[in-house]
Amino acid sequence: MKLNTNNYKYKELIKWYKKPINSLLKKTINDQISILKKHIQGNNVLFIGLSYFSKKFTSSKNMSFIAIDEITSSDYITESKRLPFEDNSHDVIIILHALDYTDNPYELVREIDRIATDDAKVAAIGFNKFSLWGILKPFMNKLTPPWILNFHSLYSVKEWFKLLGYEQDYKDTVSFFPIISKTFSKHLNRTSIIQKILARDLGGLYFFAFSKKIIPLTPVKLKFKNKLFLSSFPKSTTNMVK
Repeated sequence: MKLNTNNYKYKELIKWYKKPINSLLKKTINDQISILKKHIQGNNVLFIGLSYFSKKFTSSKNMSFIAIDEITSSDYITESKRLPFEDNSHDVIIILHALDYTDNPYELVREIDRIATDDAKVAAIGFNKFSLWGILKPFMNKLTPPWILNFHSLYSVKEWFKLLGYEQDYKDTVSFFPIISKTFSKHLNRTSIIQKILARDLGGLYFFAFSKKIIPLTPVKLKFKNKLFLSSFPKSTTNMVK
C-alpha cells in the first residue's frame, strides 16, 4: 500500500512555522525536543518530517542521520514497501508532523515498524485532536495551516504503536491556546504552567517517545507427573516345541 502524502500541506506548514507570530511556539517545541532526545538515543537516525527542526535532533554520537522532508507518492511505484530503506535498518526514528500531512497515518507507522530495529526508539510529534486546537479546527479556514492538516488524538497515536508492540516512554503536550493572533501568542508561556497541572493532555501539540519491545521466545520443558517405564514383553509360549 502506498503512503500517499499531501505535499501541499507540507509546504504550507513550513510557511506557517516561519511566521513571526509562531516564534514562542517554536521555542517551546525546541525545549521539548531537548527533553525528547534523552529518550531516543541511538546510532542510525531516520528523520521524517519538517526539515525546519531536523538539526535539533542531530548528535555527535550518531553514526548516520538521514532526513526525509516529504513522503512522495508515485503511480509508478507498486511495491508495498514505500520507504527506500531496508528492514531493521534504523534504531532511532523521528516523525515530526508526518502523521498530520499523511493520508494514511497507520500505514506510515507500519512502515516505521518495518524499518525499526528490535530495540528501536521512535519519537512522534503532531497536533492533538482532543484539545482547544481540535475544537476550533472545524470553524477555521481549512485551506490554511495548521487547520488544513489531520489532527490525531493521543489515544490513537498510542494505540497505533501499541498494536505493533511498542511501549510508551514519554508523553507530553504543549500550547493550550491556539496561535491565531498575537494576543494568544503572548499568553503561551503564562498558561504553560497551568496546563501542566490542570490540562496536561490537552495541549495543541503532543510529544511521544516509544520503544520497541520484542518478547524473547524461551523453550518450555514438558514435565510429566507420572514417569513412564519401558519393560520387555514376555516371550510368547504358543510356538514352543515340546
